Amino acid sequence: MTKERGFTLIELVIVLALIGISSVIGLRFISDMAHSQVASAERAQALAGARFALERLRRELSQAYSSSVQISAAQDCVSFVPVLGAGAYTGVVTSGAAHFILPQGVAHSSLLSAYMAISAPSESAWQYYPGELPNNVMKIDKAPLELSLAKVAFSELFNGSSEFSADNARGRYTLLSAHTVRYCVHGQQLRRSVNAQFSSATEILMLDKLSHQQVFNYQQDSRLLRVDLRLTTADGELVLVSQLQVNYEP
Repeated sequence: MTKERGFTLIELVIVLALIGISSVIGLRFISDMAHSQVASAERAQALAGARFALERLRRELSQAYSSSVQISAAQDCVSFVPVLGAGAYTGVVTSGAAHFILPQGVAHSSLLSAYMAISAPSESAWQYYPGELPNNVMKIDKAPLELSLAKVAFSELFNGSSEFSADNARGRYTLLSAHTVRYCVHGQQLRRSVNAQFSSATEILMLDKLSHQQVFNYQQDSRLLRVDLRLTTADGELVLVSQLQVNYEP
């Protein structure tokens, strides 16, 4: 008859040690899995936020006046003026002897608060628009109630004499909004603001946890804005680089 033998002390210690090691390995595996899932979720959230900000900026830049696009010296801020519409004119605008074909869909109230640009150049005055007007930009003073007229005379839009110093070779003009849009990096945040002459800026948080402040670079000739977004995540740095096109040329 075989006599059953129990665990010796050494065997018991070995078994307990193996159980402890297995528990540590299991807990570490679970911890690593949890950390990986959290890091992946954070990275996905950061990527979604960056794409949302880029898409918002892309849409707005597609309706911006290209000469108005300005980059700060530190490359942490881009500003631009939205376009309300564009159209053609006949005659000579520098002397005020011109007639304008108004774009369809522009309301009377919008026209009264608009500015007209004709081949306006890129210059620092855009940073202070509309408080300071760049060359070849004039404030529209009045508008006919009947906007469906075939042509509108210079005197029906402006009170004084012409301040335009050059005509457009193709006889084109652009209607500009009365405010400037800015995307600026403050610390680790990308914020969007709208600045008008007689109202304070309103800021909206667009993106957080930026690790790099030199975000913007603009090529005036090609009208391309390069945006370099770098975000800090638990899974390392997330880099998203895009080139955005500005459609409205002077």
